[in-house]
Amino acid sequence: MSGRSNGILKAAKARLAAWLAIGFRPVPVGRTEWFLMRLFFAPVALHDFWDFHPFAYEKQPIPVGVAKVFDLTWLHEPWAYPAFVVLAILGLISYVVGRGLVVSLPLLTILHTLMRTYENSQGSIHHSHHMITLVLLAQAAVVVTFKIKEWRTGKAIEFSHGLSLRSFLLYYTQATVAATYVIAGLSKTLNSKLLWVWNSPYIAFDFVKAQRQKYYKMLEPEYAGQTEAAEWVLAHPMLARVGFGGAFFLELLALVALKNRPWAFWTGLALIALHRGIFLIMHLRFYNSELVLLIFFLNLPYWIWRFTAGREKSLGGQVSA
Repeated sequence: MSGRSNGILKAAKARLAAWLAIGFRPVPVGRTEWFLMRLFFAPVALHDFWDFHPFAYEKQPIPVGVAKVFDLTWLHEPWAYPAFVVLAILGLISYVVGRGLVVSLPLLTILHTLMRTYENSQGSIHHSHHMITLVLLAQAAVVVTFKIKEWRTGKAIEFSHGLSLRSFLLYYTQATVAATYVIAGLSKTLNSKLLWVWNSPYIAFDFVKAQRQKYYKMLEPEYAGQTEAAEWVLAHPMLARVGFGGAFFLELLALVALKNRPWAFWTGLALIALHRGIFLIMHLRFYNSELVLLIFFLNLPYWIWRFTAGREKSLGGQVSA
């Protein structure tokens, strides 16, 4: 039995080594494919910029981030909101068209960072909008980095293996998004002293807290009753540990999405399911995160094309799965 176990272990190690040997690298991305991603992401970002709430505050009582360095109360001035909306529309038009990205992407990143930092400087920090900032930041960093390299060399960058700037924009967008989940998993690990999975049944108290907050915010009778999910968790702690443990390791291993297109698809689908579960149990919405995963991880237009048109040519270019 011991010899058989050793054989299974060696085979598993060999498979893992072979899987890792292929590496994690960008894949070719077609022009139309990347255009559709930009086209779908633009209204998601615009919806965030259209929100007037961050501009309604008069002070920043508990400054966070750049608000610790700069006074952002000028965002309450009457001109600030319309100015941000107009600049965001112009920047997103540039983004969708694919021209002037070295200017529009950094501009959009700065605008979004300022407005959401000001909102989070009111004493109640939340991360409902951070995913938009991170996508803009990742893509701005890629565009600016490649543009600086072109300026230094005095010539256009030559890509190999069918890659292009689009490949790196998608790759680092996925990497940045996946990293947020890994950081969340690591934070749970460190703050719980490696006991998060074992202590996870105690999250039942957070279920009750979230439901009560929902009730006092909306005064909807449906949120005033018993919290069935919390009661089930407390009644079945071991099953709860299995379920929450799966979600925990999904976060920790989210970077496997960078392996290739199928891994990105299934990881994105699993993370969307995680957010849907959180919404059903705790009534916490993460629409921005789900939409970003849908656009840049699931990438449905590519898979629709893949299973209807063929396997060799991508949307607007050569693609390798």
